[in-house]
Amino acid sequence: MTVYTKRTLAPYMDRVSAAVAVTRGAAHSLIYANRAFRGFASANREAVVGRPIMAAFSDRESNDLTAVLDRAFRTGVPSHDQRIERGERSAPVLSCTVWPVAGANGEEAHLLVELRQATEVEETLALQRLVSERMVLSALRERDMAESAEESRRGAAHLAETSRLFAESLDERTTLDAIARLSLPHLGAWCIVDVIDGGGNMRRLRVIHPDPAKQALFDGLEDRWLLDPADAFGAPAILRSAQPVSIADATEAMLAAADHDDKTQKILQDFGVGALLTVPLVIHERVVGAITFVSGERGYVYTEADRELATDLALRSAMALESARLHGEALSLRKKAEAASQAKSAFLSTMSHELRTPLNAIGGYVELLDMGLRGPVTEAQRADLARIRNNQQHLLALIVDILDLVRVGSGKLEYDIRDFVVEEVLSAAVAIVESLIVQKTIVYDTIDCDPALVARGDPAKVIQIFVNLLSNAVKFTHPGGQMAIGCVATDKVIQLYVSDTGVGIPADKLEDIFDPFFQVHGGLAGRDSGVGLGLAISRELAHAMHGELSVESELGLGSRFTLTLPRVSLSRGA
Repeated sequence: MTVYTKRTLAPYMDRVSAAVAVTRGAAHSLIYANRAFRGFASANREAVVGRPIMAAFSDRESNDLTAVLDRAFRTGVPSHDQRIERGERSAPVLSCTVWPVAGANGEEAHLLVELRQATEVEETLALQRLVSERMVLSALRERDMAESAEESRRGAAHLAETSRLFAESLDERTTLDAIARLSLPHLGAWCIVDVIDGGGNMRRLRVIHPDPAKQALFDGLEDRWLLDPADAFGAPAILRSAQPVSIADATEAMLAAADHDDKTQKILQDFGVGALLTVPLVIHERVVGAITFVSGERGYVYTEADRELATDLALRSAMALESARLHGEALSLRKKAEAASQAKSAFLSTMSHELRTPLNAIGGYVELLDMGLRGPVTEAQRADLARIRNNQQHLLALIVDILDLVRVGSGKLEYDIRDFVVEEVLSAAVAIVESLIVQKTIVYDTIDCDPALVARGDPAKVIQIFVNLLSNAVKFTHPGGQMAIGCVATDKVIQLYVSDTGVGIPADKLEDIFDPFFQVHGGLAGRDSGVGLGLAISRELAHAMHGELSVESELGLGSRFTLTLPRVSLSRGA
């Protein structure tokens, strides 16, 4: 027979993906850790055989891990999927499972420890498993558990811990179901959960029994056993007192006095109802429900510790309900906001299309009149026609920008993403606005850009962005001012820039200028400064091309706008 030792077993364990280790004694001295487990050690720390296992982890991780190991070593009970917070906030949470191994021949006991990176699904499953196994078992302990004050303290501490985890649930329907299912008593006891809506209407959420056969009978009572405002237990009793209600005797008579049909009455009598303990679910001093624990033993008397545990459970359950409610409201508000945004975009798109037709007609008739096709035109009339044409073009530009903004925001704008030579695109953009630069006598040198640089994006969209940036630079630079146009590159990106010696932008407005219709002086764009959509559209176009549009500026000294795009290669044609 082959005897496997640590030395012969280690090569095999180092190949498995599960991270496992073995400790010995109350000090949790490490006697073995495979490669995957050593990989979980904190920065600048390592798992060393002979030293406590906690030495391989940060203080925060060590505290959580020590609590899990101590509990397993002390009680001899396996501990599954315990949450271990990492030392760094960005690091994923760990899930720890511990199996105690009793010592033999006087040897100290060992612990088999497994670590894994917890996913959201694993955390949820672990939460449900922990709460179902421990929470209500602590809340409705058997009489022998109540006799031990130390066990009571441990149970209360565990209840608080698992209840806080439970409160992280965000889905309201799931939370309501979890409250019912995770409030299971143990050893024959059962549980009733009632909820109350904002209008004061009560409904029975669930009746839960640990015996599947009896649970099937309870499921058949869902539409028959209804709440009665005169009930001496559950939500009706809580609404009358807003305090924990304990009924130690005469419970069968109390249930019999309720308004039940014969079948329901017989089922309840067959169950043999024991003592009742009802605790309220309270959120911001408002009662939202009640949990009633029904002992499986006649004559049982709930202790003060029982009351405290049940009240703590109800408190944590209420917190979970509130978190779920707020999350549901947030989702609802987001959906409404998205619907409103879609409606706004649809309205703007429709109105813009409808307005373009008459505006184009206005422009056409102005041209006919200016050409004299309708008769002689005086110089004064030509000046008036020029004013009409300017206003028509201004409105048409506004409508075109609105349509672009709607298309960009809705994600319906199509892109031709490909490799392009940066210098060629910059030259094409400069050619479009060069007459404006010359007309305002602005000084600029040739484009300072390596002709070998290649970026990835939509060349037409890049030209659109730079025409807007160049037009703004011309607009806000005094005659005789200077402009610089070029690009710089790193290994991964290329930055295309336009700088000017214009009026500049206040530091507190550097992000606001990318909002639609915003202008530096006055908040919303006016006639002289344009329609105020160019920068907003340009930034959205940059983002769609996996790039960024940013600005640096100093009031009175000028601005520098930079478009950053992914770099394709170090040389043209590579």
